[in-house]
This record gives sequence, structure tokens and C-alpha cells, in this order.
Amino acid sequence: MELTTWFAYLGVITALIALPGPSSLLITLHGYQYGLKKSNHTIIGNMSGSFILMGLSALGLGLLLTTSETVFTLTKYIGASYLIYLGINSWRKSVVIDSNKASYNATFEKNSSLFKQGFLTGISNPKDLLFFTALFPAFLNDQQSLFMQLVILMTTWLVVDYMIKVIYVLMGKKINSKFSNPSFLKIFNRLTGGIFVGFGLLLASARSS
Repeated sequence: MELTTWFAYLGVITALIALPGPSSLLITLHGYQYGLKKSNHTIIGNMSGSFILMGLSALGLGLLLTTSETVFTLTKYIGASYLIYLGINSWRKSVVIDSNKASYNATFEKNSSLFKQGFLTGISNPKDLLFFTALFPAFLNDQQSLFMQLVILMTTWLVVDYMIKVIYVLMGKKINSKFSNPSFLKIFNRLTGGIFVGFGLLLASARSS
């Protein structure tokens, strides 16, 4: 892969990954609630979902979602249902007034639970599979090793994805330090919950093409 092509790809994916979406919202929320160390499990889970989608795209399964309305519809409704579930869960989340209790709850939130939430959010959107299927061919050279080019594209995506998601976590942590009071927490939970539900409804209404 030529360096100019790689720089073009880097610029495109940096802009795309930085755009707010369900994953960045969840990671910001966890940064607010749990801080960087624990939210790292959310990031890794989310990146694992992205990695699987990239792998499926490389195998051409994205074309299946493009051509099969039934598969696309089933997949998108599963993803939409999970996003709506996250939204309702965030909306109903109890407000912990005592700071010691809040610290306790954050400490004992299972890392596996954070990983699972990140993973399911990352892998639940069939649009991402279609996106990877459409994006990669634009930067591939049929005169070079397809495998090595895909390795470069996927590795670059994961590195940039991690860096930007850390920024989202730090944003959430900053919000916590500035507005760590029960009233703001209630508003923040309901706001993010509403946005998650909105993402879920948008996904449910999406078309495959």
C-alpha cells in the first residue's frame, strides 16, 4: 500500500470514527460513571465487535446483508432492540446520592459486563458491516497482496479507534469531575438514555440500500 493511500485512509477513518454514535455515547457514559481504567474494558469490547465486522466484511459477508432483505431486517432489529434496551436501562438507572456508595458501585461493576456492553454495541449495527464492505475496496490495490493490505487497513482502524475512544472516556471523566452531583447525574442518564433509544429507532427504520 502506498503511503499517500494510507494517509488518505487515515484521514477518512479519523473523521468517521470521531463522529458521535452509539459506541462513543456508551463509552462517554462509562467514562463518566467508572473512569478510564474500568472503561478500558468497554473500549476493548467495542473494538472486538468492530474487528469481527471487519473480518466478516473481508470475507464478503457484507454483500449478504446488501442482497438479502430478510437477513438485513433481522439483524437490524436485533441491534435496534439492544440499543433501546441500553437507553431504557440508562433512563431508569438509580441516582446514588452518597459518594461512597457511588464509588463502591463503580468499583464492583464487573469488567466482563462492561466488555459485553461494549462488544454488543459495536457488533449490533449491520450498517457498520456494510460500511466496512464499501470502505475497504476504495483503498485496495489489486496489484498488491490483498491480505497485507487488509491487515494494514484493519490495524490502522483499530489503533485510531482506540485513541479516539480514550478521548471520549476522558470527556466523560471530565464531565464527572465538573458535574458530579445527583441532579446532573439524573439528567445525564436520561439524556443518554433518550439518545440510545433514538439511535435504536433510527437503526430499526434503516434500509439495506
